[in-house]
Amino acid sequence: MTKCALLLLPLLVACAPTRFVEPVPKEHINVTVALGGPLFDFANTTIPMPLSSVAAGYGLTDQTTLFAGLHTTALLFKDLQLDLGGLKEVLRQDHLAPGMSISPVANVFLAMRDGSFRVWPEVDVNAYWHYGKSGNMIYLTSGNWFELSSTRADGEPQQDHWIANVGLGHRFEGANWEYTTELKYLALGIANTPNAVGYHGIGGNGTFGIYLAFTRKF
Repeated sequence: MTKCALLLLPLLVACAPTRFVEPVPKEHINVTVALGGPLFDFANTTIPMPLSSVAAGYGLTDQTTLFAGLHTTALLFKDLQLDLGGLKEVLRQDHLAPGMSISPVANVFLAMRDGSFRVWPEVDVNAYWHYGKSGNMIYLTSGNWFELSSTRADGEPQQDHWIANVGLGHRFEGANWEYTTELKYLALGIANTPNAVGYHGIGGNGTFGIYLAFTRKF
């Protein structure tokens, strides 16, 4: 499973929705449970992979959030996968001009069975608009993963060192809860065939992904 996970990484890099798009208020904590993944063929139908994860973010200031995420499905296969990062607001929304944020992340992977260890840096850039009296939000996100290794898990040369993803999301805002849906296009320009999994991209490249997230605000 470990080698398979590493070989499929370019199409699994976004196995969770965007962790945080705008900062958590200072000294507040948001805890998120997420489900979803890349679209693939299963039992004569197309479904998103049911990959689960949890994450928590802490408002260090009103413009800066620190967060950590754990991929819970990976634990079933004795793989520890973590997202450790932060988010900085660089522009506040001004009417139709969107709010903007940037989020550097370290994605850490440890196979607990054989000790395989990898780290993938990531930088996300987000644009978001609140609307209506409830403060619901629409956002665009661009995720950029960087592969540092010169070889793949099967020993073949690593051809893809920059893995780009784009997404469109919507967040329903409540006093104590947030509900988020997100559609992503993963691994732009990277061939998804030949592959043991039937992914659904465009022209044999990348794949779409669908995600749901539920957030409790403290």
